[in-house]
Amino acid sequence: MRLRKKLFDQIPVNEAIDYFSSEISPQRLEKLTVVLENRSRFIVPVMEDLYQEQNAGAIIRTADCCGFQEVGIIELNNTYTLAPGIAKGAQKWVDTRIFDAENSNPMMEAVNYYRENGYTLVGACPHEDDFSPQTLPIDKPIALFFGAEKMGLHDDLRRQMDSYVSIPMRGFTESYNVSVSAAILLQALRQRMEGSSIDFRIPSEERQSVLLEWIIRSMPKGPERLKRWLPSIDDGD
Repeated sequence: MRLRKKLFDQIPVNEAIDYFSSEISPQRLEKLTVVLENRSRFIVPVMEDLYQEQNAGAIIRTADCCGFQEVGIIELNNTYTLAPGIAKGAQKWVDTRIFDAENSNPMMEAVNYYRENGYTLVGACPHEDDFSPQTLPIDKPIALFFGAEKMGLHDDLRRQMDSYVSIPMRGFTESYNVSVSAAILLQALRQRMEGSSIDFRIPSEERQSVLLEWIIRSMPKGPERLKRWLPSIDDGD
């Protein structure tokens, strides 16, 4: 498993925010703060071995639009690639947690990671009707698994799911495209979360770290400027 490389590690976050926030416009800082107030890891879409890069980009874009901070990616036969024109820059603001083929069993690594972190594992599957987007229990965090194009969820993953969710169909076609399914489900679940008493937002202590990363990503050559600033902190300047 690997998380998208962070721009910082064990640095004085609040001090860095105070220093660099003046490098972006007040309007930009306000936008980052407002978006962050509604950010959540309560629902995490997890993509299994997608091979069409536009689908991965569309799901990451949807996650950002719905205010979800993390996307899980399972690599089996296909390496994760992104279509920048589809993602529209959403990859800058969303964490991608990759379970890659270098691991002996990336599917089980993903299953174990989310289960150990308190998530209910839910498979998005048109042929299973445990729950609809409106009836799926949301009393616990959900890792929402989407299968590969055409084949759907791998049998090994299906056996690990706690439940399934399907979108009711009214036509002849059996299912939506995977990225469309993700958009429908994530938006429906977001609306239900906001209408509930669930504490689904990112904890305040983590928000500061996310805010710093977003500030750095909003600056020209932000990562390089952060690296140059760090020695001055170490030297006490």
